[in-house]
Amino acid sequence: MNSKQRVKAALYFNHPDKVPVFNLVIGDVLPLPLTFSNNWKPGWKDGEEMLFPHMRGGYGWDRPDWAKKPEFEGIKWKTVPHEEVDEWGCIWNRQGINDKDQGHPGRASLPEWENFEEYFTKYAPDPTDRSRFKLAFELKKHGDPDKYRVLAPMYHGPSSLSSYIRGFNNYLIDHKRNPEQLKRLLEHFADYHIQLIKSSIKFGLEPHGVWFTDDLGEQSGPFIHPKMFNTFYEPVYKKIFDVAHDFGLDVHLHCCGKVDRLLPSFIKWGLNAIQFDSPRMSGYNDLKQYKGKIMFWGCVNIQSIYWKGSPEEVEREVWHMVRNLGTKEGGYGASFYEETKVIKVSRKNIKAFSRGLEKYGDYSKIPSHWWDYPTVKNWDDFVVPPLPPLESE
Repeated sequence: MNSKQRVKAALYFNHPDKVPVFNLVIGDVLPLPLTFSNNWKPGWKDGEEMLFPHMRGGYGWDRPDWAKKPEFEGIKWKTVPHEEVDEWGCIWNRQGINDKDQGHPGRASLPEWENFEEYFTKYAPDPTDRSRFKLAFELKKHGDPDKYRVLAPMYHGPSSLSSYIRGFNNYLIDHKRNPEQLKRLLEHFADYHIQLIKSSIKFGLEPHGVWFTDDLGEQSGPFIHPKMFNTFYEPVYKKIFDVAHDFGLDVHLHCCGKVDRLLPSFIKWGLNAIQFDSPRMSGYNDLKQYKGKIMFWGCVNIQSIYWKGSPEEVEREVWHMVRNLGTKEGGYGASFYEETKVIKVSRKNIKAFSRGLEKYGDYSKIPSHWWDYPTVKNWDDFVVPPLPPLESE
């Protein structure tokens, strides 16, 4: 199989030859990331003084006068704690030069609902702006045509964006106190993502799938009760998924947190795959009932085994992901965590993940009795059980 065929077979439980791999360096998936508009001018709007651009990589910032001070010259402003603003007006806290990740959501940028109209007159990213797709087209042009191409919007999904703009506590309270205003905000974000999908088709990008990011839970469960979640988010996610499917695209969602209780809704709404950096957080046993109904992309658990386990344990954990997240017909894909330096994963363990896929990711090499061998009833996040015996009993 080529890469596209392999991912498709895994998504639809159609006997892939190997576990597909999502790795930004190598693998079966070619991300087509969207970027900020060429028309974005951070720091220029009223109220944006001392708000620096929130972005990754290089950026030729057209600086306003306040940012032309000697202490901000070059990238000096990145070396001290500061606030940043993105195209949505979301404010991010950065700690300085040692802040290796994208930073953390900061103060609310829309604390009062009565300012809704004014806010979105000021902050309304254009999903039809072709300049957003420039990098995606470059990667498509130079990438392997046999890879599975996935459209990757740069901003988080409707739930996360709402929490950044409103502030997390306000956002949670809004579900009870300001339901109509929150629904209006969520609908705004849904329409934006739908227009991105339509623009990608109109411009000829030809993705095979679309990859969203929306964190919906914490360590012990979802932020929002599943019944309330359905009320607010079915009109949002299902609307986006339906449009994607109408264009023949598969839908993937990265989600942090223990969100297994939300999976029945996502499956009903048409989500094709969900990706976990810490699949043991939701729990293999709690995810078991959804095997064969949705594809799971999973990394070796980043909260425990990937950074703390031995290379042998990391390698062995690959089999437990194949077994507990997928089926012998497919349904599991390996995703490599991008920011390994941030969580201090050793190069040995990264290589062990790849070795595990070589050993246990080729379906033709997996002993048939391994699929029926009993799985662990009580998992310890820091313990990797042994492999099944080579010979059937």
